Amino acid sequence: MLLILLISLGRILCTFARDPVWINPLNPNDPERLPSGKEKNVLIIGGGLAGLSAALELAERGYSVTIKEKYTHIGGKLFCKPVKILNQTFYIEHGFHAWFYNYYQFKDIRKRLGIDSNFKRWDAVHYIFRNYLPEVIYSEGPYPLNLLGIISRSPNLKLTDGILSILSLPDMIFYDFDHINKKYDNLTFHEWAIEKKVAQDFYDIIMKPALSVTLNEPETFSAAEMLAFIQIYFLTNSEADTREVANVNYYQAVLGPWSDYLKKLNVNIQFDKEVVSLKIDEKNLNVYGSVDKDGDDATVYDWIVMAAEVGAVKKIFNNTLKFYNNSPSVKNVLSNCVQNHIGHMKVSPDYKVVRIWFDKQLNSSAPNILETPDFAPINLVAQYHLLEEEFATWAQKTGGSVIEFHCYTWSSFFSPNTSDDQVWSLISPTVREIYPEIFEKNFKILDYNVNSFQNFGSFEKGLLEYRPYVNSLVKNKLKNIYLAGDWIRTDYPVALMERAVSTGREAANQILLQDSVKQVPLLVVNKKGPGLF
Repeated sequence: MLLILLISLGRILCTFARDPVWINPLNPNDPERLPSGKEKNVLIIGGGLAGLSAALELAERGYSVTIKEKYTHIGGKLFCKPVKILNQTFYIEHGFHAWFYNYYQFKDIRKRLGIDSNFKRWDAVHYIFRNYLPEVIYSEGPYPLNLLGIISRSPNLKLTDGILSILSLPDMIFYDFDHINKKYDNLTFHEWAIEKKVAQDFYDIIMKPALSVTLNEPETFSAAEMLAFIQIYFLTNSEADTREVANVNYYQAVLGPWSDYLKKLNVNIQFDKEVVSLKIDEKNLNVYGSVDKDGDDATVYDWIVMAAEVGAVKKIFNNTLKFYNNSPSVKNVLSNCVQNHIGHMKVSPDYKVVRIWFDKQLNSSAPNILETPDFAPINLVAQYHLLEEEFATWAQKTGGSVIEFHCYTWSSFFSPNTSDDQVWSLISPTVREIYPEIFEKNFKILDYNVNSFQNFGSFEKGLLEYRPYVNSLVKNKLKNIYLAGDWIRTDYPVALMERAVSTGREAANQILLQDSVKQVPLLVVNKKGPGLF
């Protein structure tokens, strides 16, 4: 009877998912590579996903590309580096990531690198709450029955309440990217939910979990940004929440093959190379190089792609502004870039990712990945011995486990100066609530690794009007430089890793257009919601 009701409702609503759209080259008749004998040098500041994406497109088209990476490893927020643990070398990531169906640019890159076999499907998302029964959420069937199915399977949500919540939210069903951005960036998502009278249980179970993993303060996150998240990861089509995880470490899965491919294209990747400031021609305002922490780089570059994280970009611009303080023309342009865009950008709160080697394993019913939106500061728990081969091999030999705890907005709960050896004692009371078995069975900690960061861009309300596009610096009269990264504004819904690789491609396209080389198409999420007839 319930199935008949769902099918009937789906037919009455006549709701349709929106197909993704192509952003095609503006110069489709231009050649696909630089002409033979023509050399163009590009400096990419930052070896994260945005920088690697820009490097891939440019190097394939004949450009001479140099990447300057501040750290000893590439990947940015996807980095993976070797760490000595228990007399063995493990590759440890920045933290757990998932690859979603709508990551169209990333899927294209994976296919080109031939690495799709390094991923496996993550079918269902497990959640636990303080005031609700546990949830297992997955999408099944055609749109919109997949959404109704999620509600009908829930042990907490009433079907009628869920339907009323969905139908009362035209901002979701009739989503319009441009309209929503103009209307709602000055509201937090929580304020929006109150204004729209979203049912509390629907908000707590469907919406709040997404907020908790944005690495931003949930209370300040922009409604416009969150509504875009909902479209990207939930509403655009029946596969929107389909996700994959890597079955090997991220260096082996992605970064190693990517860097090897770039090296074959003669890309020069420089590690431990921190850019301090930009070099600018005072007459024509062309950015042509960089001053690095270890000295002045004498190379003259034709183009610059600034693909660093937001805090690093702000620091570089502030240093550059100080250096050119006595040059009125340069100072004026740099000041405009800072005052109109860069200076308004913020960094989200600090966070920690704690990976622990235990001597025992959780019972087999414990999911490989568990989201814990009500158990801050712990937001996610991942069992790496159930995810990646090297940890699975270690667990099979020892009977132990490798469990990772994501702790976002750390300083909202504990001191930012917490030492690594203090972290477990601080989070263990919360871990006990999530997995009491660890304490009841006296799990012993064999070793641990703590990653501490404050490198994620803020998406709090009110920032969108200042958020720079890829070409915003050029529009402010600073020439030959483009931006890329997961904090850059786009003309289409995109977020997280996909925003990084998409803006990297956009930056490359700006350069290709100027040099009369055919641009690279982008496949992006539709700007319109599913709607109702």
